[in-house]
Amino acid sequence: MEEKHIPVLLSKVIEGLNLKNDSTVVDATVNGGGHAREILKRIGQEGKLIGLDWDSGMVEKLQKDLGGEKRVKLFHSNFSELEKVAGSFRPDAILFDLGLSSLQLLASGRGFSFKADMGLKMTFDLNQRPNAEEFIRIAHVKDLEEVIRKYGEERFAGRIARAIAEYRAKKRITSAKELSEIILRVVPRRGRINPATRTFQALRIYLNHELENIESGLAGAWKIVKPEGRIAVIAYHSLEDRIVKKFFKEKAKGEQGKLINKKPIVPNREEILENPRSRSAKLRIIEKN
Repeated sequence: MEEKHIPVLLSKVIEGLNLKNDSTVVDATVNGGGHAREILKRIGQEGKLIGLDWDSGMVEKLQKDLGGEKRVKLFHSNFSELEKVAGSFRPDAILFDLGLSSLQLLASGRGFSFKADMGLKMTFDLNQRPNAEEFIRIAHVKDLEEVIRKYGEERFAGRIARAIAEYRAKKRITSAKELSEIILRVVPRRGRINPATRTFQALRIYLNHELENIESGLAGAWKIVKPEGRIAVIAYHSLEDRIVKKFFKEKAKGEQGKLINKKPIVPNREEILENPRSRSAKLRIIEKN
């Protein structure tokens, strides 16, 4: 049975984008189309939705789901290319949802989730090299430690890197489940969060150049969004949120834009119970002057 994708902070996103009947909206991370479908309900027949996703599988799936919808244009592209891909549309609103969908976590077979016994790629673009399996096999233990510490903010990074190095000396690591089990042997479990979470996050961020892409995507979004247009970003961990917060504050301080919410909007208790993956989400919105 296919995992259901639940869009995070849906009502707050729709409200924050300030949509009109003829709005042109860019969903820079269209993914399973959760936010996109609701946006389409709000922009009327004169509106347009431009969707981008780096994952070709997500784009193909949405092409089928929204086939025949003339208001929609979908592109297989990373949002770091946003200015080039969507600049000619002059959008009124742009949305970035920086999280992985349920579909990507469990159905892609790429090893994003430590809960599933699947291959260990962790790249959105299947042609990208190195993937996680290759990096784990060839990286020096000190490089492994640095990546896990820097991008996962993992205090047990050294312990995890050494455990991976010891294991790979005897046997090749080929699955997400296998990597998760190695980590579980050396990191104590505290609370509800799986000890492998930070390491998986670190590898995904590093391999996909996610932080650099966010910086490029925000810069591109600012260039192409119309005056009085809005940019909304949902971040899920402090590394992402720090970049968004800094970018928005600089624009507001320079009087190029105004912050719609001084503090990030977070999910309420009901949403977290319905969709536990939303628990760390932070929504920030800015309007261009």
